Amino acid sequence: MNARLAQAPGAMVLTDVDGWDANRSATLAAMRAGAAVIVNGRLPDVGPRTGAPDVLVRIGIGYVPVDVKNHGTRSEAKTRSATASTLDAPAALRQVGGLSDAGTHRESDGIQLAHYTRMLQDLGLHAGDDHLVGGIIGNSDFTPEGGDPWLIRWYGLTDPVKDTYSASASTGRAKRSLLERYDHEFAFRLKVAREAADGRELVRPFRVDECGACVWASCCREVAGPEDASFAIEKGLPTAQQWRHLYDKHGITTLADLAALEPGVCVEWGSRDTQPGARAVGKLETLVRRARMTMAGVDFEPLGAWPQIPSADVEVDFDIEWDLDGRIYMWGLRVRDGQDDATAVFAPVVSYVPLDDDGAVELAREFAAVIDRIATDAESAGKSLQIYHWTNPERSRTSKYPEVHKALEGRTFDLEAWFRKAFLTRRGTSIKVVAPLFGFRWSVDDAGGLQSQVEIERARSADPAEAAAGRAWLHRYNQSDVAAQAAIRDGLRAARIGD
Repeated sequence: MNARLAQAPGAMVLTDVDGWDANRSATLAAMRAGAAVIVNGRLPDVGPRTGAPDVLVRIGIGYVPVDVKNHGTRSEAKTRSATASTLDAPAALRQVGGLSDAGTHRESDGIQLAHYTRMLQDLGLHAGDDHLVGGIIGNSDFTPEGGDPWLIRWYGLTDPVKDTYSASASTGRAKRSLLERYDHEFAFRLKVAREAADGRELVRPFRVDECGACVWASCCREVAGPEDASFAIEKGLPTAQQWRHLYDKHGITTLADLAALEPGVCVEWGSRDTQPGARAVGKLETLVRRARMTMAGVDFEPLGAWPQIPSADVEVDFDIEWDLDGRIYMWGLRVRDGQDDATAVFAPVVSYVPLDDDGAVELAREFAAVIDRIATDAESAGKSLQIYHWTNPERSRTSKYPEVHKALEGRTFDLEAWFRKAFLTRRGTSIKVVAPLFGFRWSVDDAGGLQSQVEIERARSADPAEAAAGRAWLHRYNQSDVAAQAAIRDGLRAARIGD
């Protein structure tokens, strides 16, 4: 992405080769010289704030921040439009029809952009109050909208878009902008830090979703203690406001307290939720149920009556792997007769040669042809066929290939979506969480999508030994991914029999 951004007129690409301080000085010099685009710069610390926006774009008298993310930014809406710009002319913001400026990551991205904005303002280098915006370059394809395939998606930081808890509002909720959210949260964190520096505790540590990426999480867990309710719950965590409500108003601090709670007594719970109403009530009931499962040592249980486990005469487990450019290089397939795992054959459609767009299309067509042959053979034998996958990328990332879409249509089954509706687990529905509940183990270390993107680069190495090692890892990894799906179905059948 740096190389692509470097092509923008007036762009300056900086590095840390001489250290962070040297880059910081170079960034300030570039900004004061009026560079149109600064890539990989470092801002100097401003009081308690520190940060390094991936890109700084000059608009008018100053700069606005842009960050590069490995997630999508595309959200379609036929009657709406969103603000965007191209990488060749990042400061030329325009409205693009058919897109919405909503999105799964808007809040977290926006808070980070607000942080950089306040830093630029404090430095006297921001573009001004008429340009309180921040941009995100994601991995969505905007070729139809004039991207290549990327566009910078711009978000208004002063737009009141987030409905949050408000102690002063009559409804208990109020809409706030990303900058308002950031200012409130940052000020509160400063207050907590200052109290702690003076040896006082303003708030007791509790676990929220953001803790997963925090280096201090283990310290907070130790301070909270082994009986703490929040650190015992691993999925479906409440908001910070909701934990404080439970702790301060209801005196619930331990897992045992939470397990004993009658959800109906928390009448103010819903207004503190990001989705108030019936969904908030349901989340509290699930939270208490997970606490009771944890107390009892139960890993998963049916949400209602035990469901019929999906099955077919011919069962195909399907999983894809894609590289850093988003091109699918492995279409993993594991085929078996009914529920007889001894008949399972792993036969991926794969290419370890670097793919261009045409190569990716040809590989997709080869996969579609394999699926059609399997389906034809099953139909000729009078057998039912089901193609299982875990979550939606196997459909969402492959639907752009017409032959694949046609081959899969009406034959696929999202096993994770079914499992999520039928069962509750203590730790969520990631396949890496669910399959081990039934004794399944991956045959490689560090199994995961991020590691697979490292391994595909190794598999394409010019060093034969390195390439062989990378290909072997990827083969075993994908084979485990598809085998895990069958292991979950078989494990559920066994658990039902023993129920």
